Amino acid sequence: MSRPPIQLKPDSRILIVKPSSMGDIATALPLLCDIKAHLPAGRVDWVIQPQFADLIRGHDAIDRVIMFDRAAVSRCWRSADGWRAFKAFYGELRVYEYDLAIDAQGLLRSSLITRASGARQRVGFADAREYADRFYTHKVDIDRDGELAVVRMRHLFSPVAPSGNKAEFRVPVQAAARKKMAGLLPAGCRVATVIPGARWAAKRWSEEGFSAIARRLEDCGCKVVVTGSVAERTLCGQVAGACRDALNLAGGSLADMIALLAVTGILVGNDSGPLHVAAALGTPLVGLYGPTDPASVGPYGQMDHVLRFDDVGDYRHNRMDRSEALRRLPVETVWQLVERLLPGRQAAAQ
Repeated sequence: MSRPPIQLKPDSRILIVKPSSMGDIATALPLLCDIKAHLPAGRVDWVIQPQFADLIRGHDAIDRVIMFDRAAVSRCWRSADGWRAFKAFYGELRVYEYDLAIDAQGLLRSSLITRASGARQRVGFADAREYADRFYTHKVDIDRDGELAVVRMRHLFSPVAPSGNKAEFRVPVQAAARKKMAGLLPAGCRVATVIPGARWAAKRWSEEGFSAIARRLEDCGCKVVVTGSVAERTLCGQVAGACRDALNLAGGSLADMIALLAVTGILVGNDSGPLHVAAALGTPLVGLYGPTDPASVGPYGQMDHVLRFDDVGDYRHNRMDRSEALRRLPVETVWQLVERLLPGRQAAAQ
């Protein structure tokens, strides 16, 4: 038997539990906007890991950001520092009485956080992993294969109210980071950002391919910026080094990366966290996909800007190893799509 809809007061306090990761948090931002649109006087708090906090810090729909230091809290049974971290986090959770807690992560630890919040109404995915659904009062059925992540996240508010027609994204850009980018980038330039890294090797296009695209973007008069994580500095340096005057910003802060993507005229990158942040910012992009299915984890609003290895037939027709298929995506195939998006897509650094 399905449970009745959740009734909330106009000034209800709601907790979103979505500690990680970068791309997943970006795709959950419309959920936040849906809540505030339905409850303008409501107060929304968000549990997040510190390294991703700049994605939501300063957001006009968030009242409080609660830091969840997973590494520190996980040591609560082994050290005094861990116990203190756990007590501090638990204390932050219980400062207010929540009317509703939403587990947008779908793991055991995130469901336990929603339970520990004391909220009487707790919503999560019906197919959450690690038996996390046992801690929810309301379970939401989703289609993980046929719906984009943004759509799935918005369903989490359906026990309260149906989603609107269009997803709304608002990504805060820190003033200091915006000023820093303005100092690094030539005034009035067209910025093209290249992201050659990804969490898995199988999700990465070739270094040679990214280098070739970066050089062509320079030839079109763009200021090329290569970025990625600390672990990707060498890879990004190699791509930047293949260009005449590319800027390597790999290993910088998340706030700086957001400010960069906000002034980027076109981005070329693998399926990765920054790609989804760019999509949330409305930055024109070309997304390169390998083993992950863009029908499920593609960039919202720009699905026609996606290339997958199946598009060139490598895996489907030659039965080649999935981990190597994306690397064989031809440069010309990628460039045709990039070139199509370049005219009229100019973003000057402010």
